[in-house]
Amino acid sequence: MWTRVLFLVLLPCSVPALAQTVPDFSGVFLRNLFDRHGPFADPADPLVLIIKQGVDSLQITEMQNGAQRIYVYDMGGKPSLHVTPDGVYTRDRIRFNHSKLLIKSEVVANPSFADLLTGETWELSPDLRILTIRIKGVSHGSEVRDSRRMEAYTRQPSLEAALEKAQWASGITLCNANNPFTAILPNRIWDHGFVLGFTGFQQLGWQVSFAARLTGEFFDDIIRTNAFGIVELRKKGKLIPTYSGYLTLAVTYLVTSHNQWKWGTWNAMMGVEPLPEWLQTLRFRIKWVGSESRDLGEVPSDLEQQPWSDGGAPVTQYRLEIPAQDVPITDSLEVQILSASGNQLGCISGHI
Repeated sequence: MWTRVLFLVLLPCSVPALAQTVPDFSGVFLRNLFDRHGPFADPADPLVLIIKQGVDSLQITEMQNGAQRIYVYDMGGKPSLHVTPDGVYTRDRIRFNHSKLLIKSEVVANPSFADLLTGETWELSPDLRILTIRIKGVSHGSEVRDSRRMEAYTRQPSLEAALEKAQWASGITLCNANNPFTAILPNRIWDHGFVLGFTGFQQLGWQVSFAARLTGEFFDDIIRTNAFGIVELRKKGKLIPTYSGYLTLAVTYLVTSHNQWKWGTWNAMMGVEPLPEWLQTLRFRIKWVGSESRDLGEVPSDLEQQPWSDGGAPVTQYRLEIPAQDVPITDSLEVQILSASGNQLGCISGHI
């Protein structure tokens, strides 16, 4: 009798001990913004995750600036084959460890990345609002490297809300008003003009960065001084409060690809891959903003190559002539970078 009673008491308790509760990661998440401050900060545009977790499969869709890719994993732990944006094939498996989701990936059919592994650990906050992804990469080859990083995502009420927030914070829509050389380098001769600013955006595995620089005859023998915190330009001792004639605006671009199997690297696509055709048909809308705003509309440009002074690969740039007669030097020049169809790809605004 006592044996039977004991058995009846223990049996219900043993069932949940053998089963594991699997957390549900389903939902729409937006990656928290990285630090975009600083004149040379890389663009780190928002990334949207759409997670659909079923009984047999886990589907993860990544979306960034109009591009998307889908990963599908087997919930039973069977391997799944995927390809990264840079053409690397991986064999991936998932498993659950209590409240965490573990993803293990290894490179296949690519001798250049043999013996490379990554591991991701996904975990939801107690209130299910924050998704934290810890990523670890290890190379077992001749160059052993162990790299770790962490990303945090916030749950969104809908895909529409996530895409709206992502668009608002994208480098495509933001106008970078950062002038990297403000209030520094006093008494410097500005024969070669000055850097106006930088901008750029990412799109799932690659990014494009733009830089704008003002040059021209106006800057011949110009010296910048700081007087009581006020930026001044002088030529032969005479104060120069306004521009004269035309300025030359040079807009350069650099395309880089990110290989997740080479941790923390963005590699310039210089002579390695052909530049996207759309970068060769850019348009520019220009305006002066300040004491008297002047909208110059769309300004014609010439695409040209300028050789490096050290004999390296030539730099491709757009060259524009900007009317600047009597424009105060404290006014900002706003440069909207447009695609051939007129969509904005970036915006730079800066002044001396």
